[in-house]
Amino acid sequence: CTTAFSQTKGGISTANGSLDITRGSPMAKATKKQLAINMIANVVAFCVQFGVNFFLTPYIVKQLGSEAYGFVTLSFNIAGFAGIITAAFDSMVARFVLMEDANGNDDTAAKYFNSALIVDTVLAVVLSVPFGLIVIFASDLLSIPVRLIADVQLAFAFAFLGTLINLVFASFGCTYYVKNRFDLEARRNIEGNIIRAIVLITLFVMLPAKIYFITGTVMIVIIYNCAANLYYKHKLMPEIPITPRNFRFASVKKLLSSGIWNSVNSLSTTLLNTLDILITNLFLGAAFSGIYALVKTVPNFLNQLIAILVKVFVPNINILYAQGKKDELLREVLFSVRIMGFLVTVPIGFLMVFGESFYEAWVPTQDNHLLQSLSLLTLFPLIASGIISVIVNVYITTNKLRIPALVLLGVGITNLTLVIIFLKFTDLGIWTVPIVGMITQLAYYVGFQPIYAARCLNLPWYTFYKTIGLGAMCTITMVAAGSLYRTVFDVHGWIPMIIAGVICSIVAMTVNMFIVFNKRERRSLLSKIPFLHIHHAEHSA
Repeated sequence: CTTAFSQTKGGISTANGSLDITRGSPMAKATKKQLAINMIANVVAFCVQFGVNFFLTPYIVKQLGSEAYGFVTLSFNIAGFAGIITAAFDSMVARFVLMEDANGNDDTAAKYFNSALIVDTVLAVVLSVPFGLIVIFASDLLSIPVRLIADVQLAFAFAFLGTLINLVFASFGCTYYVKNRFDLEARRNIEGNIIRAIVLITLFVMLPAKIYFITGTVMIVIIYNCAANLYYKHKLMPEIPITPRNFRFASVKKLLSSGIWNSVNSLSTTLLNTLDILITNLFLGAAFSGIYALVKTVPNFLNQLIAILVKVFVPNINILYAQGKKDELLREVLFSVRIMGFLVTVPIGFLMVFGESFYEAWVPTQDNHLLQSLSLLTLFPLIASGIISVIVNVYITTNKLRIPALVLLGVGITNLTLVIIFLKFTDLGIWTVPIVGMITQLAYYVGFQPIYAARCLNLPWYTFYKTIGLGAMCTITMVAAGSLYRTVFDVHGWIPMIIAGVICSIVAMTVNMFIVFNKRERRSLLSKIPFLHIHHAEHSA
C-alpha cells in the first residue's frame, strides 16, 4: 500500500526526509511527527494485543489443555483461507481510493470504494456456504475428541462468522490509510483488545471454561472494529458516499487485475505457514496439533512485530526510487537491513538460549523441553525473514511482483508436498513440519529474495549478502551473551528471566552497535527513534 502515495500524480519533493506533495493528499502531507505518532501508536497496539494473548494463553491451556487450544488456532487458520480469495481484491482498494482522492477525483474514488463494498458482501454470502458445511461436518473432516466436538463446532462458527462480518466491512478500513490516520486505527485496536480481555476474563471466571469463548470474544472485537471503521469513514471521508449506484464492473476488473499477485502470495503463505497445524491434526491427531499451535504462537507475534518495524523504512525507499536516486536508495535499503538485523535478532537470540525457561514459566503444564526443541526449528528461518523483510519491499517499489509470487507459490507447494510425504513414509512425526519448513523457508529467504531484489535494482546478485551476514551476526552476539549469562546464573521464573533478558540485550546491542554500524550509521540510527522524531519536531515548532 505504501507504494501508492509515491506514485501519486502531483510532484514529490523532500526536505530532510519529510514528504510534501502539492496536490493536497492527506497522506502526502504526512510529517515526521505524524509518522512517528503512527509508529508509536501501532507499537502500543501490538503490545496490548500481545499482552492479552500472552497472559491469557497459559490460563487457557491450564483450563482446557493444549489439545483444545490447538483447535482455536486451527479455527482462525481455516477462516483465514478466505483471504486467499479476497486478497486479490481488497489489497488494492486503499491504493486506488487514495490515488483518486489525492487528485480530487471523488466520483472515481467512490466507484472503487462502493464496488469493493458490494463485491465483499457477495463474497461473504458465497463463503458462508463452505464455512457452514465445515462447522456441521467438523468431526468428519478433522481429528476431534468426542468430548470437544460441540465446543469445536461453536469455536469454528464464531471464527467464521467474525471473518464474514470483517469481510463485509473490509473496504471501510482503507480510511486510515487514505487519510494517514494509522494512530486512530491503532487506538481502535487497543480499545478492542481491552474489551476482549475484559469479556474473556469475565467469561472464564463466571462460567465453565470453553474454547469458543476465545473465538467468540474475537468476533465481538471484529464487530467493534467494524463499527469504528464505519464511524471514522463518515467522519474522515464524507466526500465518498455509500451507494450501490456507484458500483462499476470496470472498477472491479481493475482492482482484480492489479491485486492478483497478492492473492497468489496469500495462497503461497498459506501453503508455507498456515497449513502446518491443519496437516498436523490430520496426520498426527489433536494432541500434537495443540502442541505445535503453542510452538507457533511466539513466532507469529514476532512476525507481526517485524511487519510493524518495516513500516518505518518503506516510505523513504519508495520516495528515493520515485526520485531516481539509485545510490541513496541502495544505502537506505542496506542500512534498513542492518537495523532490522540489529533489532529482531535480540528476542530471537534470547528465545534460543532461554526458551526452556520461557516455556516453563509461560505454560508450566506442558513439556518445556519439547516445546523449546520444536521452537528452535521455527526460529532459524525467522532470523532470515526478519533481516530480509525490508528487501521484499523492493519488489513492490519497482512493481516487479510476478516472479516473486510464482517462486513463493512453488516453495509453498514444495513445502506442503514434502511434509505430506515425510509424514506418510517416515517416523519423524511432529518433527517433520518444522524441519521441512525450516529448509524450504531458508532456501527461499536466503537463496532467492536477496538475488531477485538486486536484479530489480540492476545491481550485482551478491549486493545484499554482506549486509545480511552482518545482521545475522547480531544473533550470534545475543546467543553468546545469553549462554555466558546462563553459565553463571540459574534462570527459572519470570523475574530472573526478565533480568536476564534486560542484561543480555543491553550487552548484545551495545556490541552489535559497533559491529554492524559505522559512526555515521549510528547517528542515523538514533535519529530514527520515534521519540526523538517527536521531540525534534516539537522543538523545531
